[in-house]
Amino acid sequence: MKISTTVENAAPQPVRIMELRGTYKGGGGPDKTILLSAKNHSERFFVLVTYLRSPGDSKFQIGQKAKELGIAHYVEVIDKRMIDFSCLSQLSSLIREYHIQIVHAHDLKSTLLGGLLKLMHPRIKLMNTAHGWMMNNKADHIKQKFQLLLLRFFPLHIAVSQATKNILIQNGIPARNINLLYNAIDVNVWQRNGAVSTVRKEFDLPEESKIVGTVGRLSPEKDIPTLLLVAQKIIKVHPNTYFIIVGNGKANEFTYYKNLAAKFGIQNSVVLTGHRNDLRNLYASFDLFLTTSLTEGLPNTVLEAMAMEIPVVATRVGGVPELMIDNETGFLCQPGNVEDIAEKVDILLTSPNRRKKFATKARSRVITHFHFKDRLTKIEQLYVEIVNHKTVNI
Repeated sequence: MKISTTVENAAPQPVRIMELRGTYKGGGGPDKTILLSAKNHSERFFVLVTYLRSPGDSKFQIGQKAKELGIAHYVEVIDKRMIDFSCLSQLSSLIREYHIQIVHAHDLKSTLLGGLLKLMHPRIKLMNTAHGWMMNNKADHIKQKFQLLLLRFFPLHIAVSQATKNILIQNGIPARNINLLYNAIDVNVWQRNGAVSTVRKEFDLPEESKIVGTVGRLSPEKDIPTLLLVAQKIIKVHPNTYFIIVGNGKANEFTYYKNLAAKFGIQNSVVLTGHRNDLRNLYASFDLFLTTSLTEGLPNTVLEAMAMEIPVVATRVGGVPELMIDNETGFLCQPGNVEDIAEKVDILLTSPNRRKKFATKARSRVITHFHFKDRLTKIEQLYVEIVNHKTVNI
């Protein structure tokens, strides 16, 4: 006997999303969030992770990371110029082929392309996540203003911190269109259990040495010169302290900062590792984590350090004060204030009890407020509400 299936009993069709992002080399915090989300979405969601890749970027690693995570639907589209019509045509074809309902933009270029794709496919829904802006020079400020102008035409935004949300509001985007959704990490992955402290052996450092670590792109907004000036002060009073800088840059930043460390006379106490994939083992080697950024959204590296039970000294920028509690999970300092930052690093290096207390509270705070499962639930709710034309504030 043939059994008919009614519409009411049919399984609901998955919500179909294109995550659209452009970056270089190994990417950064936003890429960790995008890839981890794609890996963990429930079967009610089809996610096509789509990356714009410069043809000259021979060190692009996002595809390899997607493969390692077992992400089934990952595509790279070559993007040669500000408006590459071949790139736009390929994205349009992907929307048709995969019946995409939502295009989720994550940066300036994907914002621009998202707007053009909306003109070509009026049925798609547009949304944007504002991860933060790198404003290192006049050109970056112009790019930010241009992106914020484009974003006024997007009906839905995710801000990764209240500070980022405030920037959107100040630039004419209605608060009702912005959802505050903090970055988050998998606390079951980012934990000391199973991690191996490898730095001292790898770089032939004394076992009794103290290690101050940082992780991030070697780009101007991270203010590595201030970090090196802090290192110079600390090494004078704590000569058995080493500074480990993990990350790479777009061009010759690695060589530049290596030479700057030599200029400051601290080259023997500073290690630049370049890009690394064994971050848990590196974090497990750090006695404290230091970031001297001039601007941030909500930094994944600080989340990771806190989850790995490392006390943090960070600058009071962007969403960092929303993540950390000053004098409880670490210390907050004013950006560029070498004296203040060095003083806070010194306090933690000379106080193992305070380091332990901060470390315990840091992990507890991440588990309670920045657990990835909670973020995933909220963004899935958001996707469903978008396609169903419901309110999208969560």
